[in-house]
Amino acid sequence: MQLKSGSQLQSGKYRIIRVLGQGGFGITYLAEHTMLDKKVAIKEFFPKEYCDRDENTSHLTIGTKNSVEIVEMLKGKFVKEAKNISKLRHHNIITIHDIFQENDTAYYVMEFVEGVSLSQMIKGQGNIPENKAITYIRKIADAVGYMHSLSMNHLDLKPANIMIRASDDEPILIDFGLSKQYDASGGQTSTTPIGISHGFAPIEQYRPGGVATFTPQTDIYALGATLFNLLSGNIPPHYSEILEDGLPEFSTTISPVARKAVEHAMEVRKNKRPATVAEFLNELSHSELKPLSKPKKSDPKPTQKKRSTANTSDNVINSPLNENTKLLDNNTQPNILFVDCTHFTNAITRKESLGINWIVDKSLDVYITFNHNKRIKAKNYGSYTLDYYGDSLLIEVIDGLKTVQSKLIVF
Repeated sequence: MQLKSGSQLQSGKYRIIRVLGQGGFGITYLAEHTMLDKKVAIKEFFPKEYCDRDENTSHLTIGTKNSVEIVEMLKGKFVKEAKNISKLRHHNIITIHDIFQENDTAYYVMEFVEGVSLSQMIKGQGNIPENKAITYIRKIADAVGYMHSLSMNHLDLKPANIMIRASDDEPILIDFGLSKQYDASGGQTSTTPIGISHGFAPIEQYRPGGVATFTPQTDIYALGATLFNLLSGNIPPHYSEILEDGLPEFSTTISPVARKAVEHAMEVRKNKRPATVAEFLNELSHSELKPLSKPKKSDPKPTQKKRSTANTSDNVINSPLNENTKLLDNNTQPNILFVDCTHFTNAITRKESLGINWIVDKSLDVYITFNHNKRIKAKNYGSYTLDYYGDSLLIEVIDGLKTVQSKLIVF
């Protein structure tokens, strides 16, 4: 039984609007933070196999005395996991703002992500174009890699647990109900209810006790399975079917590199999968880059970062590129397009990013394409930031209908 619309929690601080979803161990509500006049999502611990609710008080009731100990144990794990998740700081991971106990159960309050889940997107439109699918997966993989750096497994990666925020098309990982924290030696310091999402869970999650030691390859399998779902529009086969028959064939429109990355991630034997998220991302990054002509021998070699003064005689600033930046150049005319790339630490993400600045003669048009996805017209002078390794920005200089110069910068 769910909390009724209009129910209040924390002495009126939160007001329930409606149910967003329900699983075996919890109910998620859309609610209002009444003091801030802001929508939030609230997850309530509610193990439906063991509990019911008093209609008059909204308190949880437990069916038998034997269930009391089980429910208390599960509630303690729910609170502990919420505390662990609240420490996560990543722009593609949901943020937890508050944890409290009320109605003889526990709750945690999260940011509300307005948008649709990837599973809803697939249900509505079918498979997702490769470039967009890979962009989503790379960002979620970066979030998972961040979790792994803290010795935490997610253990329930799938399209239903990834929201696409409507305001900026960012994928957000929203559900951590099965996640586990491990200690420095790889042993689990927390246990959560064992759950299986068929098609997205590898063989080791079907073992008694689930994944008892820190295993990045378990989440990597699920990342590959999620990408399979996005690219094909179909639920991935059970691991036993893959063992017998292999993965189904992809459409011929899917690049061979993307197919290989999925197949490697979804190897049934975990020691044959990529060992780290970074390795998976490295394999996947090549699928977004189209073959380009090699730089001409006359192209200047990268040197130390240095900004020089403008050369007003030809409207070009001759500044060298950062030595760590990969620049693929198919110039047809020299000195029309100036590009300066600078590596820096992003103040928000605290990770290395790549800042790109360009200047082009005012008589020409400029177009930019981010990750081979959408080509847009840009100003003759401008800037762009790449935040993830493998991100790319193509800058094209157009004279009428003719492309006179272009540069592809790959982070």
